[in-house]
Amino acid sequence: MQDEKKSIALYIGQQQFKLSVNASQEELYRKAEKRINAYMQQLAEKSHISDRTVQMGFALINFAIKETYLVDRQRYVDTKLKDNLKALQEILRKTLDGMENDR
Repeated sequence: MQDEKKSIALYIGQQQFKLSVNASQEELYRKAEKRINAYMQQLAEKSHISDRTVQMGFALINFAIKETYLVDRQRYVDTKLKDNLKALQEILRKTLDGMENDR
């Protein structure tokens, strides 16, 4: 059964964004909203950047860089995992072959 859709409104930099999301993912969207707004607030306080469009641009760059890093990292982890599983499969195959030959 597919997850039901829910209409929500996110406020980022006092700008409203109306979205239709899976109900089970609403919390994820709310957390993202809080993180983006916190980052924008940090820019305003520490870097004295008051223009909301500039804040959103920096937030977009920041989160895109993190997402890109995580995607690349996940590819690396997946490749290493795949290689390790193949090596383990080979070890198991040799062990099982050796057990059959001992009979």
